[in-house]
Amino acid sequence: MLKLIAFITAKPELSREAFIDYYENHHVPLVRRLLPSVGQYRRSYVQDGLIPAGTAAPDYDVMTELLFDDQAALDAFWKTISEPDVLAAIREDEASFLLSDRTRMVGVVQHDAG
Repeated sequence: MLKLIAFITAKPELSREAFIDYYENHHVPLVRRLLPSVGQYRRSYVQDGLIPAGTAAPDYDVMTELLFDDQAALDAFWKTISEPDVLAAIREDEASFLLSDRTRMVGVVQHDAG
């Protein structure tokens, strides 16, 4: 399975609850509407108290996974997101709740244990 993973940082003036609320109730529906080739769209929010004491805190607030069924779906994603009106709509919405310049994205191939 092909996957893009984004490490996203909330705007500092937003509470964790406000960040999650905006992402889930505004941004997710926008992405689903504009980028239909995304298969699964997972968000894993950093939760205090789940990492051992003395471990460095992550410098992001959510790990987002965009999963694609095949290379054709990923190619369709890149084609659609490069359209100026689509990219502008996503960037405009991101400005409401996250720090775009801090987002880091990696592409991975997932292997699951048999």
